[in-house]
Parts: sequence; structure tokens; C-alpha cells
Amino acid sequence: MRLGLCLEMALTSLPFEDRVKTAARLGFKNVEIWWVDSVFKGTPGQLAKLAQDNGVTITNTVINSPDGSVASGLTDPRKSKDAWLKRAQMTIDYTKAAQIPNTIFLTGNRVPDLTDRQMLESVIEWTKPVVDMAEKAGVTLLLEPLNDKYDHPDHWLTSSDRGAEICRKIGSKRLQILFDCYHMQVMEGDLVNHIKRNIDVIGHFHMAGVPGRHEVFTGETNYPFVLGQIEQLGYQGVFGLEFAPSLNDEVSLTQTLAYLATKA
Repeated sequence: MRLGLCLEMALTSLPFEDRVKTAARLGFKNVEIWWVDSVFKGTPGQLAKLAQDNGVTITNTVINSPDGSVASGLTDPRKSKDAWLKRAQMTIDYTKAAQIPNTIFLTGNRVPDLTDRQMLESVIEWTKPVVDMAEKAGVTLLLEPLNDKYDHPDHWLTSSDRGAEICRKIGSKRLQILFDCYHMQVMEGDLVNHIKRNIDVIGHFHMAGVPGRHEVFTGETNYPFVLGQIEQLGYQGVFGLEFAPSLNDEVSLTQTLAYLATKA
């Protein structure tokens, strides 16, 4: 299994460029960032060169925020789409220019005076034009369900099955889901069966320990077993580590790589 590291949650005491170098030194061939105008201040070309010089691939960026505070949420059809579409186009353009294959987006929160059906229809309506952007750019959109119990109160999309349903309904190879095992263990459990029935539209994975979102070897999830099951399904993509180390970062990441190399 190809592993990746989210540089927004680990090695955060270091300048961004040093995070990339340290991740590469520790053995990571893939890394992730969130917003393209956040921790890295350079051009797409400079970001691509930083990755190339360190022998890593940056696998993902992120368009908006879980609660819709950045670029709006997608659940309220009464809002203007302008901020969302402008942010999506900017992120997709940057992502393509930086030679990054994927970008993540979130639905935003529930809207108290709308029905679930109205919010679903709005999410689909607001996603379609961005899928068109992604198809033209050759970038894959990753729709991520989150947990609303601990980390993202009131978040609308909390089910991998519903995320997969949205992807299938829109029907583009450039729209897949990001299956975050931390979030989905909190919300659904039964990880392997959820993954098996939705593997056709899963484009990326994340992991963190449950509970706490710390090291993957200290929680209730048997990640070596989960990774082995995913490999048997023929998944060829990256499985990203997105957790907050509770130990020294380098110690934590070294122990994590050793743990994930074992077979359940």
C-alpha cells in the first residue's frame, strides 16, 4: 500500500518546506496539503519543484472548509454560488499547474430550515459545475464525508454510502469519495464492508486512531487488517495519514510506518 502524510497535521512546528523534506527523509513518497493559499506561499510551479526536488508526490489540495466558512457550503441553494465557483476554479487551476492529481471538497453544514432532500439537491446542483471544471482540467474531485459527533458539529455529509450515492448520481470519473477511516469509524463502523460496496467510487483514503485522532496504532481500528482488505480489492491509490501525533512527530511517524508494515 502506498502511504501518504498530511502535512497540515504532522510536522507542523516546521516551516512548510522543511515538512516536505522531513517527510521524504522519513520515507514518505506522498504528501498532502489543504488550501493552496495557506501554508505554502509560492506559485504552483515552485510547489511542483519543491515536491520534485524531494522525490515526493503531492496528492491532494482542498477547495473549501468543512463548515463552509471558506468558499461557502453547498447545502443552501439560496446562497450565491459565486464564492464557491470562484474558489473551486482557483483551486483546480492551481492544483493542475502544481501537478497535483486531486482536490478535496466538503458539503458544509446542515441548514436548520431546509429539508434533507432540499440540501441533497443543492449539494448535487452545486457540485455539477465544479465537476465540469475538474473534467476540463484533468483533476479528480474527492468528496469527503466527516463525523459530526466530535470534530465537525452539524456537518451534513456524514455517510460514506451517501457520498458514494452522490458520486454515482452525477456519474463522472472525475468525482470520487475520500473515505476517511477515522471519520467513518466514528459514524458508521463496519469499515471493510462499507469500503467493499463503495470501492468503485473511492479515490483516496485517510486514517487516524479512534478515539482521539492520534496515532493509528493506539486506537480501536486494526489498520493493518483494513489495509490488507483494501489491497485485496485491487486499490492502487494512496492511503494518507491524517492524524495529530501525541508523541514526538518523527518518533510517531516512524512507529506508524513500522506498525502499518505488519500484517494482521
